[in-house]
Amino acid sequence: VLYRKNKRNAPSVLNAAGQIAQHWDGSRRSVEEQAKRSVLGKNSFGAPSYEFVIRRLKSIRGYYELFKRAFPKDRDPINIENFAKAIGAFERTLTTPSPFDRFLRGDLKALTKRQKRGLYKFITYGCANCHFGTLVGGLTYAKFLGKTKDLGRYYLTKRKEDKFIFKVPSLRNVEKTAPYFHDGSVKSLREAIRIMAKVQLSRELSEEDVEDIYSFLKSLTGKIPEEALKLPVLP
Repeated sequence: VLYRKNKRNAPSVLNAAGQIAQHWDGSRRSVEEQAKRSVLGKNSFGAPSYEFVIRRLKSIRGYYELFKRAFPKDRDPINIENFAKAIGAFERTLTTPSPFDRFLRGDLKALTKRQKRGLYKFITYGCANCHFGTLVGGLTYAKFLGKTKDLGRYYLTKRKEDKFIFKVPSLRNVEKTAPYFHDGSVKSLREAIRIMAKVQLSRELSEEDVEDIYSFLKSLTGKIPEEALKLPVLP
């Protein structure tokens, strides 16, 4: 097996479809485009060509019937566009409702007192200026003010103003998705909270602040849909 080291931290596919774009630099507009381009990506699957991928898919027992069932109007249903649509359709089911969602719907007991205190600090300290919306992030870009050699979106756009600009990550399931930051340089969520407050908000957090916000972030841990955990039955 050939292992390829990626300079960037791989984000979760959970709740990915609802974000503004895919990858830290937004270089993929959708989960479908990400799926299509990943098979050729040298840091992903590294296939030599789309033709190679299609031949491999057609060689797998049962795939023709599954593709034909999903794309009944296509004479040759196994093609790269349909592959991308199929992967994207699956990823769009990977939403993870959490206790925080129950709280937003009016269940005030869904969060503990500490989690509510953490939510208050998360908003008033400025974290929610970037981490906003349904996904608590993933909907905008921002400049990372910490130390990094990665120039972010600049590699994509070549615009000077895009240096060190990255997509703001969604904080859904952040408790479960260590390591943190675009380079995966921080293993502890508590440490990530402390660093982000200091470099992005110029705020030194107390230990109580960190624990309160950490507790709130745990309320964003959701349940993976049961259907996504079931292996499909091949014809």
